[in-house]
Amino acid sequence: MIFHVYHSHNELTCPINDTDLFLSSFGSVVDSLEANNVEVIGAWIDGPGHKSFYIIDADSADDIHNGLHPIIARGTAVITPVADLQERSREVAEGQ
Repeated sequence: MIFHVYHSHNELTCPINDTDLFLSSFGSVVDSLEANNVEVIGAWIDGPGHKSFYIIDADSADDIHNGLHPIIARGTAVITPVADLQERSREVAEGQ
């Protein structure tokens, strides 16, 4: 199942000025997700806005939670299941 993960933090929890902290959190989250059976389709960051975005494919909420472990303490994650809009549109059109 495909999910959109939106993670935000603020200037007080931002690790940008601590290289070790950055590398052990945001610098390692993609590897951590993949190590927990989560396929990372894409990952992006809005540095000045203190936001990061991930499109992932996972079978288990536990796998997602465990994979996000490096950034859980850095802020808040909103995890939303999503579907392919074009595919869903075709299904709706075929059902008419």
